[in-house]
Amino acid sequence: MAEQVSDRISRLLALVPWLAQRPGITLTQTADHFGISVETLTKDLWQLVLCGLPGYGPDQLVDIDFWDDDRIWVQDPQTLAVPMRLSSEEAIALSIALRRMNQIPGIAEKDTINRLLVKMDAVTGSAISVVKVSNVDQIAQSELIESALANRLSLTFDYSSANDSQSNRTVTPIRVFSVDDYLYLAAWCDHAEAVRSFRFDRISNVTVIEPLVHDQSDLMTEVTGLPDLTSAPTALIRIDSEIAWVTEEAWVRRATADIGMLEDGQILISVPYLSKEWLIHWVMSMAGAATILQPVSFAEEISDLVERSIVRLRN
Repeated sequence: MAEQVSDRISRLLALVPWLAQRPGITLTQTADHFGISVETLTKDLWQLVLCGLPGYGPDQLVDIDFWDDDRIWVQDPQTLAVPMRLSSEEAIALSIALRRMNQIPGIAEKDTINRLLVKMDAVTGSAISVVKVSNVDQIAQSELIESALANRLSLTFDYSSANDSQSNRTVTPIRVFSVDDYLYLAAWCDHAEAVRSFRFDRISNVTVIEPLVHDQSDLMTEVTGLPDLTSAPTALIRIDSEIAWVTEEAWVRRATADIGMLEDGQILISVPYLSKEWLIHWVMSMAGAATILQPVSFAEEISDLVERSIVRLRN
């Protein structure tokens, strides 16, 4: 799998101060420490010597000597002489995000999150612990749902849909995810005989019942389609810079754009899809920051949906 941009940036930021404290260390030793090949390390170093402060003159760039004798010498680290540290505002924001993540049922890394929170509290102080980071209605059923996910049990609950219709559902839980600060349960619904998503604050009277009738791994394949993506059709999509994080997804590939096809900051990507409905829903969930270019028929269908929605809102 191709390396993610965020992983490489983190390594580049850590490389300079680490090397500055170890003058003359070899390329092989450095590569071993960071768990990468010498070839990758060399590319990183060439990238670093092209980085610097605005002006970007010879005295404003990071200066590293690494091409003479297999040893690395940091001549001028610029502003990267010491490891970067979180500001108090950044530490508080991260602590809140970790607490929010820790409340999502089914998260396997909760022990790791709790250890990080202890370290963050040492930086931010205990005051952050009083911050309320989730709606009480959303987390009221979390323990039962988490228990069902961990123990492979089915659930029954009352559900209030967006149009206020009430129904009782028996479901096979698959996973929990968060969108726009709302928690959702993805599950196989016996009533719909399909996978559905249920918003936590609309769930009530949860009861854990019998062991699963459906296998969770098979249902996860139905939700994500990951095992089939290599042979799936692809759509050409243009995205704005505000959702550039999409390119970090393992199933997204950057596509080559013709000159004049993109405006400043826009990116062209190739997205595999298993159904037209999923792709259209995914694009529309980006709130206008993503546009389907191909297949053209999908783009026309989205345009028609938007126009009809506008007419309904005006009426």
